[in-house]
Amino acid sequence: MKKLLHRRSKTKPQIVVTNLIDVILLLVFFFMITSSFASNEKKLPVNVPKASASVSMEKDNMTVQITKTGNTFVAGKQVDLAVLDGIVKKWISTSLERPIMVEADEGTNYGCVIKVLDQIRTSGAINVGLSTKNEKR
Repeated sequence: MKKLLHRRSKTKPQIVVTNLIDVILLLVFFFMITSSFASNEKKLPVNVPKASASVSMEKDNMTVQITKTGNTFVAGKQVDLAVLDGIVKKWISTSLERPIMVEADEGTNYGCVIKVLDQIRTSGAINVGLSTKNEKR
């Protein structure tokens, strides 16, 4: 007896991975590029004083912030002066020339700033700077 319909051969379904690889590579590139814009350094709003002879520093630095009340912060976390010693030593472990910026509020007690600077210098740091705003003439 003659069959009117041809018998179809059953093919196994296949997953096309070429398109999947393209999408995954695009996602990897996207996350690599956007992560380079992300900064892991959290900062507090500190009102630094103005100076006419200020120069900009490189971005790869550690910032120590001192608030008006004298509290010390590193990467958005409050630290004691005893703990600051260990943080600075860890920061300069690869090179003593790694920069450290101190951002002190205008209304901060001068003694608090000196204590923090002294702690940073006794930890072994060489490249220490004070952060200021650029005063426009």
